[in-house]
Amino acid sequence: MLFFIIGCTSVKRFKSATYKAQDNSLVDMDLFDYSLTAAGFETSGKNLWELSASAQPQLIQILNTRYPDNEEFTRALSYEYMVNEAVRAFDYTSMDLGMVFTINKRRDYSSLNDGSGRFSPADRIEYLKFTLEIPDHYNLYFTKWNRYVTEYGEIEIAGVSFTRSLELEAEGSVKEKTDVVGKGTISQDENQEIRSRYLKLNGSISDTRIAIEEEGTREIDLSGNVIADVSLEFAGFPERLTIPLFSGEKQDGVRAGGSVVAALKFVDVLVPRMEDAPDTIKAVLELDYVYRHVQSGWKTYQEWDDQVEYYTGTVKKEIPLFTKKDYLPWFYCIGTEHPQKRAMKIRTGAGKEYPLQFKDYSDASRFFMWLVDLPGRGDEPASGQAIKIGNNTLLFNGKPVTRDQVISEADLKVLPVYR
Repeated sequence: MLFFIIGCTSVKRFKSATYKAQDNSLVDMDLFDYSLTAAGFETSGKNLWELSASAQPQLIQILNTRYPDNEEFTRALSYEYMVNEAVRAFDYTSMDLGMVFTINKRRDYSSLNDGSGRFSPADRIEYLKFTLEIPDHYNLYFTKWNRYVTEYGEIEIAGVSFTRSLELEAEGSVKEKTDVVGKGTISQDENQEIRSRYLKLNGSISDTRIAIEEEGTREIDLSGNVIADVSLEFAGFPERLTIPLFSGEKQDGVRAGGSVVAALKFVDVLVPRMEDAPDTIKAVLELDYVYRHVQSGWKTYQEWDDQVEYYTGTVKKEIPLFTKKDYLPWFYCIGTEHPQKRAMKIRTGAGKEYPLQFKDYSDASRFFMWLVDLPGRGDEPASGQAIKIGNNTLLFNGKPVTRDQVISEADLKVLPVYR
């Protein structure tokens, strides 16, 4: 009696592999989450925590006197206070876009026992490449990667001893009718030190397109999340912001809670020029993938006994990237909403007129409260006289603002500029 024993190794990639067809339904991809942020408005000021140990208690005492309300006092602790009243311009057209893409594969457990099915628990996405492209008419461009690295790695395929035993037992007879009984054990030992180098992540970037490529290896599935963090730049449009400089008011030698506008500074900024853009900015997402389907052998975790069928596929769709309210800065003005939105302007000593716009709600609100309190302060301009701050004149509906107009315009309030 003759026995043939064929050994097999545990580090084979598969038992057999064939390319079957293109199937675009096996994998899908979407933008799961995003964040769009700007670096913030820059001034040459310092906050409380950047001051010296001797200056900190002095500032706290001043703020405590100026803001008797606990909530206002707490907010004031985080303000920046200008040094020499200087302000640096800021570009609102540059932003950071963080994106979380989710990649998932189709799981059809109802086809497990179907020989023509295309799903098994051992299936995985072996390779993928996806691109995100912004249409040219948005005038919006990618500038750089913020969180991106081309990373090569090594994964240990086998680094342990592998032992395979086969026990044989035979019983029979030969022509001379002599009984034959046999029993034996055959074993195979492998000490494996095999490592595979593989591409984990690769990418490229151009003005309107980013591309990311990812390749898995043995028992590594590429379904899951991919994070991409890039910088964007919008086409710019100049705006002028008003920076009110406040000084505390004194009554009987004691500093009161209110403050007066002592002077105005102006700073030119660039904002996104997207007046013709839709409310939702969209991009084209395209994914190419290679899908590794295990036709048989999926009952074991090892892949060396898998009969593999490869499928390729493409997914292309238009996805919402972000909305207008995400990238337009939160500037504020003072005006009315009815019957239509009207806002104050300011005329400089040189005769030039600009919208009266503030970089944040805090500045706009404090300026508005000063304006409303003017008629009862005792130092207000005479009735019918224009309200001026230095050489600058406040305008509303094309005419200088007077204290009587402030009293009569009951609908005046702080409004967002772009909303």
